[in-house]
Amino acid sequence: MCVAMAVLFDLDGTILGSYRDKGEVRNECARKFGLSGIDNNDYYKVLREVSTDKNFDTRELIFQRLIDDREIAKRVTGEYEKRALENYYVFRDAKEVLSKIDSKKGLVTNGPRLTQRKKIEKFGLEKYFDVIGISGEIGKSKPRKDIFRIVLDSMQSKPEESLYVGNVPHLDIPGAKNAGLVSVLIIREDEPSFSNGSFNSEPDYVIKDLRELLSILGEG
Repeated sequence: MCVAMAVLFDLDGTILGSYRDKGEVRNECARKFGLSGIDNNDYYKVLREVSTDKNFDTRELIFQRLIDDREIAKRVTGEYEKRALENYYVFRDAKEVLSKIDSKKGLVTNGPRLTQRKKIEKFGLEKYFDVIGISGEIGKSKPRKDIFRIVLDSMQSKPEESLYVGNVPHLDIPGAKNAGLVSVLIIREDEPSFSNGSFNSEPDYVIKDLRELLSILGEG
């Protein structure tokens, strides 16, 4: 059991799932405007590079670096922002667990400011969190410990009394551990996994369902 005064959550893949593969949706949007597609590795490489840019409001900053024509980049962005938002849903266990946890709750997510805010607003997630930290707003991103510390400071909580749960081993786990939090990796069944079973930074707990958090926190 872990006594945590604050519980922090990742957003994409932890609270929100996707009906369809995001790469397929991006490629459909690109082809609509005459492009052959968007390489998945290139997309995530640029995402990592721009995730701490305080002008990172939408995905247009990413597509501008991947597409030479700025007008087409703008159109692809608009189409993808629309389709991507329609593609998200809240995992069945998420709101149940968020409602049951008595500790302070925070959200720590990498991504564009407006894009992430639209997701949060669409699903009415604001009410579950005391503090929301978005890399495009803060100018710091996972796996650096800074974004965790900034959110915890806003919550007036100590790292050693806090826990973080996320689904990406190379971003969520080292970031949380370096910031001094207890780390929980969620590997959902029937969902794309970022884990091959070995970790550069070992999580303190591995779960398959957010409801398992309640037992870890002694609230189950």
